Amino acid sequence: MEKYQADLDAYVDSLPPDERFPLDADDGTFFMEYSEWKDIFSTLFLNVDFPDEWTGVRFKSAWTASNSGGLPTSMKAEIRERYAKNPQFLVKPVNDCDMMFAMSQTGGRLPQGDAAKYSYLKYPFKEALNFANIAVFKLPAGEEYLPSFDKALVEYISPVKRERENAGRAKLEGGQAYVLIPACDAPGTEGEVYLSIYLSCQLRDVSVKRVFHPLDKNTAKDAILPQLIPEEAEKISQRTPPWKLDLVRESLKYMITDEDAGAAANADLAASGSIDLRGMASPLKRPKPTYVESD
Repeated sequence: MEKYQADLDAYVDSLPPDERFPLDADDGTFFMEYSEWKDIFSTLFLNVDFPDEWTGVRFKSAWTASNSGGLPTSMKAEIRERYAKNPQFLVKPVNDCDMMFAMSQTGGRLPQGDAAKYSYLKYPFKEALNFANIAVFKLPAGEEYLPSFDKALVEYISPVKRERENAGRAKLEGGQAYVLIPACDAPGTEGEVYLSIYLSCQLRDVSVKRVFHPLDKNTAKDAILPQLIPEEAEKISQRTPPWKLDLVRESLKYMITDEDAGAAANADLAASGSIDLRGMASPLKRPKPTYVESD
């Protein structure tokens, strides 16, 4: 590390301010010589830089005691319904689009335990990663969640594997509702799970939300709506003309008037019982408009 310190510092300094990182952070990031890297690793994964017209969102969820339904081991009704307890995520685009998605688990490379006594797990990180897969189902008309496993509705199903990420791709029809369901191999398996969804459309043209089977009690307190993925959210701001952003900022101070503030204050007094607003005219009058005749 010391041998290449100057080069590494120069590299970090060359990055945009929001992408710079501390080299000495114990966060799972590491540097190594290329000669060693090519002898140890056999596979290289590259990040995808999606086009500007794509949208990316992310859910944080968890397999809990109440919703970890596992994978179906038979086609018995109770087994198929048990599978549907797993976390479900609805996607319904307005128009035909492509979808790429990735189910992620908390990685095993990060240090474990207290800072005073760190320990590290060894590959394949069985203490941190579960055998799991992700599937996409096409919902019948009018449905917002999958009542039970139905192989006739499967649009995509990934392999079952113990890895940090399990990804896939599907083509979606406009107006059709789909659900994505991550599931562990064995029912009752618990752990955090993240779902990243990328769509070849703008966010206003698709409905994306967490949905629940009646047996899923949401004990993890999952949010209904997803968070924007920062790298994709930057593109949204880039699509908005600067003049429009400036106009909105300048207009904010005119959106709440003195009359609104007075009404709120009077409402507080009325709620406290110290004033009766019934039949009382507002003490703040809106100025009368001025009309100008034109030829």
